[in-house]
Amino acid sequence: MLETMRNIVLFVGWPILVAGSVFIFIKGKGVYGMVKGSLIGKISKTLVYTMLVGMYSLGIVATFFLYCSLETALYVVIPVFIIWAINFFMAIKVLTYATNEAKKMSQ
Repeated sequence: MLETMRNIVLFVGWPILVAGSVFIFIKGKGVYGMVKGSLIGKISKTLVYTMLVGMYSLGIVATFFLYCSLETALYVVIPVFIIWAINFFMAIKVLTYATNEAKKMSQ
């Protein structure tokens, strides 16, 4: 049962991680391209890099933890995944807001 839960977490989590990081990178690159020299550009670039480093760090640590101590890991990894998902959606919201502000600035 626990092995099945681990496999679900890994087979769902990693594709979401990869797809989410590609999405954030493309969205962030778009914002940065619109306002390279401004504060919004620098903030979006920093947000993208820190989000990607954080996402993959959590993914790698969670994966190793799921294989080392399965009984404990599921109780730690699932809440971490939920917190990561909240941060991911907040990052998308910030990048969308930055995109809208950059469009306003360029008009």
